[in-house]
Amino acid sequence: MRQIEKFLVEAKMMTGMEHERIVRFVGVAWDSLNELCVMTECLERGDLRSVLTEFQHTGPHALGFSADKVKIALHVVHALTYMHSFQPAVLHRDLKSRNVLLDNELNAKLTDFGVSREHADSTMTAGVGSSLWMAPEFMMGERYDEKADVFSLGVVLSELDTHELPYAHAVEAGTGRKLPDTAILQMVSLGRLQVEFAHADDSPMAQLGLDCVAVDPKARPASFEVLYRIHQIWSSDQVL
Repeated sequence: MRQIEKFLVEAKMMTGMEHERIVRFVGVAWDSLNELCVMTECLERGDLRSVLTEFQHTGPHALGFSADKVKIALHVVHALTYMHSFQPAVLHRDLKSRNVLLDNELNAKLTDFGVSREHADSTMTAGVGSSLWMAPEFMMGERYDEKADVFSLGVVLSELDTHELPYAHAVEAGTGRKLPDTAILQMVSLGRLQVEFAHADDSPMAQLGLDCVAVDPKARPASFEVLYRIHQIWSSDQVL
């Protein structure tokens, strides 16, 4: 029954989302109660994570923020700002590179609303998405709001910049082995680890990403502020 409830929640959520930067809802399909699916439009290039993996292996694709990468970020933030503009706000709660789809021109749309929900109060503490993109308040079981999506957005910006999965630089001293996710999450929640950017000192996009992943939610910009800042960067060609 929980699977059916989740399916119905996602279907209902998507029927109410009409925005050019959110995948278009087509319908639902099922063979049985154990095989349910939400049908949406298909974008040719697939998800952002797969495209960034291509960048890693097929080069040359420079690190930093090209015009195409800034455009992708801008499109994602358009979708997020739209969701957060609802009353009450709708939180995505699973924003990550796998949930950003691209067409052949690298136009982006947000997808996968399986764990989204309306933010009716400030006491939500469970039912969140993928761990490496989670905000510290998620990890600590604390109250959260739209700023949790902004944190996840900052993690996605680091992926756009470096092409790497989040915290790929976090390794054990001496062995060089990647830290387990549990250790990474603990360090992030304590403010001892952040995602990396290739040009953190002189890139306005990287600085924006770092602002988004502030440990204190109050220190993060709202999604509409992020949208404004990316528009400024886009219009002034401050890409790196």
